[in-house]
Amino acid sequence: MSGNDIVDRATAAAESNWKRKGFLEKIFTPQEQQYIHEAASPGEMVWKLWSMKESAYKIYTRQYGGRFFAPQKFNCKVLTGPEGKVEINKVTYHTITQLAENYIYSIARPVEQGKASFVNCCFRITEPGLRKQQEFINERMILHYAMVSGKERNDIEIIKDRNGIPLLYCSQDKLSIPVSITHHGNYAAFTIY
Repeated sequence: MSGNDIVDRATAAAESNWKRKGFLEKIFTPQEQQYIHEAASPGEMVWKLWSMKESAYKIYTRQYGGRFFAPQKFNCKVLTGPEGKVEINKVTYHTITQLAENYIYSIARPVEQGKASFVNCCFRITEPGLRKQQEFINERMILHYAMVSGKERNDIEIIKDRNGIPLLYCSQDKLSIPVSITHHGNYAAFTIY
């Protein structure tokens, strides 16, 4: 199981003012604020930590249920290079964050899951409108899974459970596979497993 989050750098710069009074204190722990203030690029660190928290939030709510807004409860630790950890309520997630030119992308997985394989894909969205973007992302995920699994495209669909969490469903195997989908601005990504 995994969670993911992507931040389009241009969209974040245009739509969010992370320097406004009280923003850092509302979202980030004192240690995280220190990471931001000491970073060579404070804005990049803001969105790195944000995407780490969001990716962990997605998997945490999938595992334990209930949606809530409490970003300070998700405590990020920046480790070496792209690696990090996010802790909440004594649960720890391992994160990997990609700092690309146009986006910042994080994936979170339970520490005990180790290095188990999973499918991951990040890409640019060119479709206008939210509905078209969702359709594009879903089709891209289905086609990608069909290619790596050898399953027929027509046997695969995306369904949501009663909590609105997406699952990749393969009718041939009667199997529901956890997925995490994210998009922001002109970029999207998904993980399967």
